[in-house]
Amino acid sequence: MYLSASILLLAFVLLAGTYSVITPAFESPDEVGHFLYIVHLVETRSLPVMRVGELLEAHQPPLYYLFAAVAALPADLDDPTGMFEPNPRFRFAAQGRNEVNIASHHSAETFPFQGQALALHLARGASILMGLVTVALTIVIGWRVFPHRPVIGLLAGALVAFNPQFLFISSSVNNDNLLTMVATIAWWQALRILERPGRWQQWVHMGALVALGVLAKLSAAVIGLVAGGVLIGCALQRRSLKLFVCGALAVVAAVIFIAGWWFARNQALYGDPLGWTMYKQVFAVNLRDSPLEWGDFRAFLSIEFRSFWGVFGWMNLPAPRWFYQAFRILCLSGLLGLGVFALRGQFSELSGFQKASLIVLAFAALTQEAFMIAVITGCGGSCYQGRYLFPVIGPLMIIVSLGLIGPLARHSASLFSCGLVAMLLGIAVFIPFRLITPAYETVSLPKWRLWFVPYKAEFTFGDMFKLRGYDLHVDTKSRVTLTLYWQALRRPDFNYSVFVHVIDGSDQLVGQKDHAPGENLGYPPIAWWPEDIIADEHIIELPSQLASGTYRFRVGVYDWSTGERLSVLKRDHIGDSVILAQALHH
Repeated sequence: MYLSASILLLAFVLLAGTYSVITPAFESPDEVGHFLYIVHLVETRSLPVMRVGELLEAHQPPLYYLFAAVAALPADLDDPTGMFEPNPRFRFAAQGRNEVNIASHHSAETFPFQGQALALHLARGASILMGLVTVALTIVIGWRVFPHRPVIGLLAGALVAFNPQFLFISSSVNNDNLLTMVATIAWWQALRILERPGRWQQWVHMGALVALGVLAKLSAAVIGLVAGGVLIGCALQRRSLKLFVCGALAVVAAVIFIAGWWFARNQALYGDPLGWTMYKQVFAVNLRDSPLEWGDFRAFLSIEFRSFWGVFGWMNLPAPRWFYQAFRILCLSGLLGLGVFALRGQFSELSGFQKASLIVLAFAALTQEAFMIAVITGCGGSCYQGRYLFPVIGPLMIIVSLGLIGPLARHSASLFSCGLVAMLLGIAVFIPFRLITPAYETVSLPKWRLWFVPYKAEFTFGDMFKLRGYDLHVDTKSRVTLTLYWQALRRPDFNYSVFVHVIDGSDQLVGQKDHAPGENLGYPPIAWWPEDIIADEHIIELPSQLASGTYRFRVGVYDWSTGERLSVLKRDHIGDSVILAQALHH
């Protein structure tokens, strides 16, 4: 049991780390604003303030950003490497076309990371740890409710850990990750309260979790509503007014003590404790300008379901149709299983604690959904995202797991769970490699690709280009392909051309190929950014009757309009071309 849970948690960390590295910088919802909040904290040692015309995250409470800022401290934020560069062709931009990437992406931001790119990925690492706690607590809650059927907790943990959207958000800079973690701890605490509701310390702990949730995101008010429901239920069950009063005072006191300063700050800055007046001015574009209608509600349910399981990028990169069909079948199977479980009378066989726990978990899930429905009465499509259900992802998946394997015999349940987990894992691996990577493919290569270049080189051409290596492939006796790996030292000021000469032992030219590097890929030098790495392929035709012997490759860069070559520098070598070490033996 514990070994299975450990493997599951390790798999989550590896997968989330993969999503973090593969998903380009700032290509998850609102990641730009969340990251700039962190930068503001580190650079100014103060909290940002909402201002009209700045659609950032200044309205958010600071707790997540404090954790992320600590995680990002080893990075040098003064180094602009990897900083946000808006993509003017982003499909939602004013001159948008049909590109999914909100940012322009270049080699500089890739692994191994440095500067702001490193800070972003360190902050993403903090998010992954929060996701890890959420998965672990989901398993533990499942075990606590069903101690004699641990497979229910393990399957619930897998449904969380291998949910592609949860992996995607958990590997991004987003305060939803802290809220989800705190909320999951709160559901764990609620179950502890059910066992000993008379201990006032339990209610203080719950109040502290409500406060921490509020300092992560104001939608944590749902935790407070669920805590209130649990308190009322416990007081009624014990017929104790004292329990209700003491519990309420403990929760409220903890919230005021821990989070009261945030509401006081909002009152001082914006004239109301929630900052709602200023928020409506800043984010007027996101607010609903007409009453909620049935068509809007249907759209909300559809988008919420799909984006709970997987709509990537800035809600503009959907998964294939089969993906959503698979999760529809999974959820419907869970609901049908719950019906079978009830019809067989298996709910009546549960202990009082198990029944109460399931009621609390279901109440938490329903309260979160009711809260979202209330939100969309005043908010447009930006509020339809399924990630807003992640605070109750643990309770939801425990209930779904019960429906999926509760009616099955123990042996059948274990086999079914193994098969389902394998399917979920396969889908979770499919998404980053077959959906996200192709969607954000760039001409410039990641920096790590230089590690695998067959022949290394370090020649500097002028002050703009560096030849980092090359690869040689003999296609036929009369044709060879030489791939040169260039790196931009700064933004080139002209579409320089590269020549590749094949020369014999007497330096006589026997083959040649000239073109601007990257031109055939639609990415000529003038489009390059500093540190961009470009694989430039030269296919060279040789004379069919070429004599046997050793032939070398001479490479240079020149201004095609004047014929002037850039100087080449390597240690003590100075000239206008370079002879590569690898020769062609014909």
